[in-house]
Amino acid sequence: MIKIIFIITFSPKYAEYADKPRPKYNWDTKDGQWVGIWGYDWGDLHLKSLVEYYDNYDCEVWQPDFRADKIYAAKLCKNLIHRNFPAKTIKRFSRFKLREEVYSQSIIDEFKKYDTDNTVFMLPTTVRTKWMVSILESIRNAKHLYYNYLNDALLLPSKINTLNPFKAYNRYLINKEKLKWLKKITVLLTGYSDPEALNKAEEINPNLKAIKFVWGLDFDYWYPVIDKETARKKLKIPAEAFVILLSQRLVPEYQVDRFIEVIAQIKPVKPFVCYITGFGLPDYKSYLQGLVESFGLNNKICFVGYVSDEELRDYMIAADLFVTVPTIFGGSGGALKEMAIGRPIFTVCSGSTYYFLKEQNAGIFVSPTDYEEWRHKLESIINGEIIVKTVKREIVTNYYSWKKTAEQTKKAIDLLFEEN
Repeated sequence: MIKIIFIITFSPKYAEYADKPRPKYNWDTKDGQWVGIWGYDWGDLHLKSLVEYYDNYDCEVWQPDFRADKIYAAKLCKNLIHRNFPAKTIKRFSRFKLREEVYSQSIIDEFKKYDTDNTVFMLPTTVRTKWMVSILESIRNAKHLYYNYLNDALLLPSKINTLNPFKAYNRYLINKEKLKWLKKITVLLTGYSDPEALNKAEEINPNLKAIKFVWGLDFDYWYPVIDKETARKKLKIPAEAFVILLSQRLVPEYQVDRFIEVIAQIKPVKPFVCYITGFGLPDYKSYLQGLVESFGLNNKICFVGYVSDEELRDYMIAADLFVTVPTIFGGSGGALKEMAIGRPIFTVCSGSTYYFLKEQNAGIFVSPTDYEEWRHKLESIINGEIIVKTVKREIVTNYYSWKKTAEQTKKAIDLLFEEN
């Protein structure tokens, strides 16, 4: 058996989960808090696909947890365990600033037990924390498989387009760090395949072997089980309105605040309404609700909050357009579900969702920061002046499959063992 240990570098976002019920796996701690394992973080879903199709892998997901007072573990399925480790924040002076970082001595101690030639540590390409660096420098026998779920451009040095000497030097240090990491990577599992970024990365590191992989989905569930009219009646959504749906974590990088500001500016001739599902930071959610009230949009934008998968499926069936406009990457689990339902997607010009839709001549794209473009296109879509094409369900199901995820991950692991 090959041991696969997937490292998540952030603590569970308990503050964002305030509206959600406790997960199946939860424990009360001595200080009156609770620790939870949800079982559907990136690492959980990724490795679940691997053990479902191959029986020669023994997999674990390790995650630091600010609430944990000891190691907590949950067996998610055969050959897959998720462990939460005690962790804290430490302050470290780096690039002219005192920065907070996640630190887990418990994970460091556990690492030492698995430094064998039959172990593969799956590590994010964007790790910059001191404790992770110390771990990597101490590993002598185990193999490193780097994964990249965000944007390939994050791997690359960026342009120093500032005259401020402190900012310029800070950017220089970041670029130097990126180059150092990029030259170390031999096998990269990347989910967001920007061809230009990958080509540049391979120029910098000719030994780099990049394996592109896709996410899967339970297509038997994400299916239009009822028609749009029935879904709207069920959810009490106006039958004649154009319905826009956003479904994601309510955090700044998804630009829901910018979306609200754009909605306040559009003046379509047809009636429309927006529904926003999801959970997030309480302060940010209050800020968003305040924006809606200040613009007088209470009759146009409705915060639904956390919903079950069944409710989310109903909202997706009821929608006319799914919107996801993050700042740095365009991959979206919500967009994938909505594509499976058969609705059009409005998204930014980057990331896996963008590249897939572009290949299929479907969807509609905007710059992440051109808000006037957002306004114009949204208004035109609502008025029926722009018709956004969808992707045939069979194309979506053939492209996004957990079996493909497993096959591509196995290919990357095999490459590591061939090199050694």
